[in-house]
Amino acid sequence: MNIKLKQNSLLMIRALYFSMEEQWSNLGRIHDITPAQQHILFLLMTNQKTLTPSEISEFGCWHPSTVTRLLKPMQNKGYITISPDEERPKFKKVRVTIMREDMFQKLVVSVEKTEDFPLDMSNLKEEEILQFIEYGERILGNHKGDLFMEKVIHGKFNRT
Repeated sequence: MNIKLKQNSLLMIRALYFSMEEQWSNLGRIHDITPAQQHILFLLMTNQKTLTPSEISEFGCWHPSTVTRLLKPMQNKGYITISPDEERPKFKKVRVTIMREDMFQKLVVSVEKTEDFPLDMSNLKEEEILQFIEYGERILGNHKGDLFMEKVIHGKFNRT
């Protein structure tokens, strides 16, 4: 790939991320939950409501120390519980609380009602958006692998 394509790809991905981050932050202000905390809730809700901090690190694309820093305030606010793993005593399990399962459902409803979340794509046809997602999945699959694709990109949560 030539340098111009590399430059344009990098700048476009970065700009798309920051445009999406603005929308995500707005949603967070409404519900008093940061984008990172929303992402952790999503990861937990799509993975039987329980993960280890290492799994959150892997699936959230964060350094383990960042996960530790993110989990503490979530625990203090009652979003999650952190307890020893009964099967592997050296490991911990992070579980979403019932109260925050409800918060997650409220976030989902807010996202559904917000037409331009995560980005305003009203100028694109549905087929174009699906093609964009397909290309992104192919690129991401090369970088993150099958487990990431299964647990994060294709993760499903139950609607209440």
